[in-house]
Amino acid sequence: MTKQTKVVAMVQLPPPMHGAAQMNRHAVAALTRNFDLHVIEMRFARTLSALNRFSLRKVGVAIWLILLMIRALPRADALYISFAPTGFAYYRDCLYVLVAKLFGVPAILHLHGRGLPAMRRSRWSKTLQQLVFKDQTVILLGERLRPEIEGLQCHSSVINNCLDTDAFLPPSATPWSPHDPVRLLWLSNLFKAKGIETLLAACATLRAQGTNCHLTIAGANGDIEETDLLSLLNRYQMQDATTVLGAVPASSRQATLKDADLFIFPSHYANEAQPLVVLEAMAAGVPVITTDIATLPEFVQHNATGFLCPPKDPARLAKMIKHAIHTPTKVTNMRDDAYKLCCDTFSQDKFAARLVELVHDVVEKR
Repeated sequence: MTKQTKVVAMVQLPPPMHGAAQMNRHAVAALTRNFDLHVIEMRFARTLSALNRFSLRKVGVAIWLILLMIRALPRADALYISFAPTGFAYYRDCLYVLVAKLFGVPAILHLHGRGLPAMRRSRWSKTLQQLVFKDQTVILLGERLRPEIEGLQCHSSVINNCLDTDAFLPPSATPWSPHDPVRLLWLSNLFKAKGIETLLAACATLRAQGTNCHLTIAGANGDIEETDLLSLLNRYQMQDATTVLGAVPASSRQATLKDADLFIFPSHYANEAQPLVVLEAMAAGVPVITTDIATLPEFVQHNATGFLCPPKDPARLAKMIKHAIHTPTKVTNMRDDAYKLCCDTFSQDKFAARLVELVHDVVEKR
């Protein structure tokens, strides 16, 4: 197979910046190096807060992209698509895959989130999903996501996310020891389902129990605006113990991570799959406490490479933070093992090699 193999990629690219868009950059870079790539950019939202909102503009863009597909597909050997598993975007992407089927072009559906089972609960929706996915190839981010494609008669491959090379800091040579007050970090786009209120409630519990903590909140506004965040800080009496940084540029993320004792990510987001921000914390040598959802337990292994808590459980989260503070030797070992796992599993080279190999396989089978 040569560079002349033609691949059409339908992807969302930044801005706005979110996990799927970041991974799409890596996918496009890998495919460009190995194939004759034609990119059709799916730019439906200009801001994070607009990502999940329906608008007539999005309908117009969706129709325009079909016309671009019709022009590109007759010369294509494969379609690579960042496939949305829920909402209006799900039906839009189903249509795109069906258009590719009409042209006899095999599709590779990269799932960056969860939600397919909820989209096939009725008879007609199940029939639609089976029609779209049958004989196509699906990329899953982890083994725990296999229920997403149960009964769909599709091929599948597990390809983990990856990190930018400069996300990996040199491993720490000193034992982990928390500051007083312990420095907790939230680094994520501000969406309610990502668990910021759970973290604030846990911090309030810690302070009521006599454990000093300082919380740094870093991230762009999502469905939580500045006034909403201030209201939450007032509710949990954390105004005097919180620093709000807002959106942190890529050039400042490492410094923000290095200043933290613990990275806390208590997400209960229904669409969560393999959050890059957790991987970034591990690669920066910051111990992680997160929730036992999606693929998180596959790499944040409880008591081995991090701590896991149930979602929406601030009391358990507070207890886990307190446990970390009082077991520095254990946390040191977890931090070091998490760093090694991250280096071994989530490199760009591994991601690119597996993606390119999969596209080769799909085209050859065609």
